[in-house]
Amino acid sequence: MNGGCELVRRYLAAFWDSRWEELLGYLADDALYVDPLLPEPVSGKAAIRDVLAYCHEWGEYRGEIVNVFGAGPCVAVELRIRGRVTAPPEGMSEAVVGRDFDFAECDVFQLDGEGRIVRQAIYADGLTLERQLGERFFP
Repeated sequence: MNGGCELVRRYLAAFWDSRWEELLGYLADDALYVDPLLPEPVSGKAAIRDVLAYCHEWGEYRGEIVNVFGAGPCVAVELRIRGRVTAPPEGMSEAVVGRDFDFAECDVFQLDGEGRIVRQAIYADGLTLERQLGERFFP
């Protein structure tokens, strides 16, 4: 298996378990987090940790790796994200609390020569998430 694939597996496990110090160790100092649903990319370890930690503030969930593959400095991961809302995400009402969700996501990682993540781009099925929650998640 591609060494980058194993690194990404460990990074995602650290994320799902909220092991933030471990997660930071996988990121380059100037790493970039790209989510087309955010107003702009997020740059730097601390800012990326904050965005990822926010995900755990509104929901309990677990990701399942469906497929992971890589070549050279790039790794792609097909994920299934399942969980339940525990607090309303920003912009949503209390009505979403307790609702279950189950959606697909694809994450694409780029690694540097030292095996650190320099870029993570996520492509989540936000329409399915919104439909399951009954409210618009993203403005």
